[in-house]
Amino acid sequence: MGTILVPYGKDPHRNTVLKFAVERAAAANDDLFVYHINEPEDTSPDQIQAEIEQTIQQTNSAVEFEIAIEDLGTVQEKFEQSTISKQKQLADMIDSPDRDYEYIVMGNIERGPIEGFFLSSMSEAVLNTHALPVMLVPISKTS
Repeated sequence: MGTILVPYGKDPHRNTVLKFAVERAAAANDDLFVYHINEPEDTSPDQIQAEIEQTIQQTNSAVEFEIAIEDLGTVQEKFEQSTISKQKQLADMIDSPDRDYEYIVMGNIERGPIEGFFLSSMSEAVLNTHALPVMLVPISKTS
């Protein structure tokens, strides 16, 4: 039994990605580690946790899971920087010696050529910097 890392991102598609990860975990008898960085504009950590738990229970209640939610301010203090990229935060979670992940499940949002040129996505950052397998869930901006 392995562990699947699921970075729990922003609405509106984060539950689509989480449901997919739950289905994969159930099929492979893996467990989930769901990681979310709570930004000031997000709902409360308790609401995020309840949303994650509800999605997992509704998708497959037999899947074992752990949830970690950190406040953006706490993460920034940990790195002693006023700003830190989400890519760096996720990279540090992946590299944590406390865990050994089978793979990561992430959303892959469609982006236009101009957006892709100027803005790197979280998925691209993970794919470019880590040897860990990444399963991308296609997400349309229009859906």
